[in-house]
Amino acid sequence: MYKLLIVDDERNIRLGIQAMITREYPHTFEFLLANNGVSALQILKTEEIDMMLTDIKMPEMDGIRLVQAMQKLEHKPEVIIISGYDDFEYAKEAIKFQVKDYLLKPINRKELHQTIERVTADLKEVHHKMNQFDEYLANQLNYIFIHPVIKKEEIEKICVNVLADHYSGGYYVGLLKGKDAEKVTRVKAIVTKYAKEEVLCFADKDGNVVIITSTYTIFEEISSHSHENIGAIAVSDKQDQYNKLKIAYEQSSFALKSHFLFSEKTIISYSDVKHDNAADHSLPLDKLKRIANMIGTNRDQEIRAHLLEVLNLGEISKRGIKYMEGLHASIHRIILDSAIGRLGEEANEIVRRHDKVGNMYNYASFIEYYYAIEELVLLLHEYNKQLKSIYSEQKNMERAIRYIHENYHKDLNLAVVSNYVSLNYSYFSHMFKEYTGHNFVDYIKKVRVDQSKILLASPDLKIFEISHMVGYKNPKQFTRVFRELEGVSPKEFKGV
Repeated sequence: MYKLLIVDDERNIRLGIQAMITREYPHTFEFLLANNGVSALQILKTEEIDMMLTDIKMPEMDGIRLVQAMQKLEHKPEVIIISGYDDFEYAKEAIKFQVKDYLLKPINRKELHQTIERVTADLKEVHHKMNQFDEYLANQLNYIFIHPVIKKEEIEKICVNVLADHYSGGYYVGLLKGKDAEKVTRVKAIVTKYAKEEVLCFADKDGNVVIITSTYTIFEEISSHSHENIGAIAVSDKQDQYNKLKIAYEQSSFALKSHFLFSEKTIISYSDVKHDNAADHSLPLDKLKRIANMIGTNRDQEIRAHLLEVLNLGEISKRGIKYMEGLHASIHRIILDSAIGRLGEEANEIVRRHDKVGNMYNYASFIEYYYAIEELVLLLHEYNKQLKSIYSEQKNMERAIRYIHENYHKDLNLAVVSNYVSLNYSYFSHMFKEYTGHNFVDYIKKVRVDQSKILLASPDLKIFEISHMVGYKNPKQFTRVFRELEGVSPKEFKGV
């Protein structure tokens, strides 16, 4: 969409021209209106106007003086003169300033549309060439940024070719976190509106917005537009030579990473974070090992306390982002990776969170990262506690079943067996049914009847003897239980 400024001291004419253009070219132009040259010049200073239609005879500042005055501006629109005077002197002045057309009032709709069509085609061509150059410039500079061993002489040659002498007085390189395709466009719009000097904006290989400027104040101006969700800006030291462009980019990249620890800052300069003290501080590996050993125990509060001690933002900020990256890698190696490796397939949610936490820069700030790490560690902790509990319960149930099969002939009841495995009576009753699918009484009956069926195959044993051998002192009770489970009496079963 192009910005079109209509300048005329008669309101009806301004609105009439706007209506004629809108009907023919819907959704093509954003219109701005001014009633004289002074108002129009003010708009031209604050907006990047693509096309201007202006009357000549107006109070305060006429159209010719407006066109003269705008020659001093960095960005000049394509101009179409509209006038009620067929005066050669006016036309001569218009030609001097490369005005695109000179239309007489009353405006002929067809002539206006033909002129708009021609000027729009010219604008498209200009924008296409500008976009091509912007793409070429971005490719050349990104080549410098990503080349691992590029020489200073080659950097100098490329910069002189694409930047000319725009930054001969020195420059800064700024970076804004990207991944938003429209962010470069939004930043360019702010720069165009407020910058008084050459400022370059383009995307690097990671989608971050690169800003090259000779003045630091442009970063402050961009930062003030927080309502546009611009984000924090990382800024290099000021450089005085083109062959230091790669160094400046690396400085701003380092500052952008460091913003992870200083999320309250809207502008973070390399000079604020370049004194990284990671080499002066060893990582708390012993404390991380303690946390790893506590996972799955009953030490919930100690785990939280140790995490808070290890991930202390105040201390980490003093040591720098390299220390933080080393700490992050150690947390994964010592605590998370081994614990994740022991998980079953049912722990999909934990695995998903682990994948995200794998890159600390997936989080906008240290605080977000801290809570994600804490939540994941505690999830792992609870999951491992459950695994240990299940394993322990399984062992207890196996002991109970083994005891029953070895002692079914004795006077067994729930209290005796629960005491044997040292579990609460009610808890054991619940877990026993979960584990076997039967309540305790029914399970004992089944074990005793199964054993009696084996004994009934012996011709030498009497039924009352077998009754005693499987734990029933009363043969009648034995017969009743046997019939209940097998459908026939022990005697009938023996006969068969």
